[in-house]
Amino acid sequence: MNGWTKKRKVDTFMGILLQVYCFFPWMRINRKWNTIHMYVIKTFQENDYIKMYNHTFLKQHMWKWKHSQVVAFIFLLMLIFLILLQSIELYELYQCIKNGNQSTNYHVFVWITYLAAFYIFMAIASTGFAEFYSMPMFCYMMLFLAVIGIWIFLDIQAEAWDVETEQHRAELEEQDKKMLQMKVKAMEEQYREMLKSRKIVHDMKNHLLALKKYTQEHDWKGLEEYLNELSQDMLDYNYQIWTGNHMLDMILNQKEKEAEKQKTQMQISTEVFTTLPFSDREIISLFGNLLDNALEACEQIKEGERWIHIKMKKKNQLLYIEIVNAAKNTGIQTDENFVSKKDGVLHGYGMKNIRDIVEQYNGMFQCKSQEDRFEVVITIYG
Repeated sequence: MNGWTKKRKVDTFMGILLQVYCFFPWMRINRKWNTIHMYVIKTFQENDYIKMYNHTFLKQHMWKWKHSQVVAFIFLLMLIFLILLQSIELYELYQCIKNGNQSTNYHVFVWITYLAAFYIFMAIASTGFAEFYSMPMFCYMMLFLAVIGIWIFLDIQAEAWDVETEQHRAELEEQDKKMLQMKVKAMEEQYREMLKSRKIVHDMKNHLLALKKYTQEHDWKGLEEYLNELSQDMLDYNYQIWTGNHMLDMILNQKEKEAEKQKTQMQISTEVFTTLPFSDREIISLFGNLLDNALEACEQIKEGERWIHIKMKKKNQLLYIEIVNAAKNTGIQTDENFVSKKDGVLHGYGMKNIRDIVEQYNGMFQCKSQEDRFEVVITIYG
């Protein structure tokens, strides 16, 4: 009953009380205490409601018998009405206990109807010269009216309590929902910060090369801005011109040195163009990740078969980048699943960096694994 509403509890309790009330033996018939059901049954058995009423309530006042016809009839109707109500409430009680269905709100109608019938009965049974009812009968009828009246009052209070409880529960659920949303938002922010940090860690080596480039060119303003954004130190490097873009040339020179150290043949085919749609930080992240992937894929191949081909062209507003490297046949065909690094976690963030940058400029990023090579193509227009 812990999950029951207050109205359900009230209906259950009052329904049981009504059943006890109706089955209570309060009238003596043939020297035995009987319920209202036995009175109605014996009345129909004898087929004489007047005689049944007289022998039950006016036994010691035989001179009243000839005046009790109307009173006996109204009393019989009241008992039949009460038994019918008891049957309906028994079914409602079963539904309330089993399924939680609330009783229909007809108790006010029952109370008014029975009060009117009781008033008529008392008006006829109490004449100027005699009373055609007994005190137990009067008390029994009054008690029934009291039970129904209390039931109506408790139902009204219980419904008000349930509405207030439901509103309070809804408010608590709304508060819990808001708290949950705040926690989820905080977790998302925390995850994004963690993702951002790990991406920066992955690109650290390339960022350090960029800082060294600012120092060698004495670009102190650019160095300060870059330091404020990344707050990292510098690494040594030397470079030669490939494209005319200082940052991109720095990356190509550094990766060419690394390829030479690991005995990988790197072929660079590019044009001279000084303007690119990317910022310096994006150039480092994009080309640094692409070439790191290619170099580490070549590490898994025996010497003499390691190669990387880089091709970059820019015509009008179209930028075309192609990087092809020797690779083992992994059977993997999509960029989401491609793994070549020893540190699979960092590689995943590297590939995400590449996709994020290309998508930021509405470009196309394609990569394809073939039998003995891995190919990446990036096209950006505008």
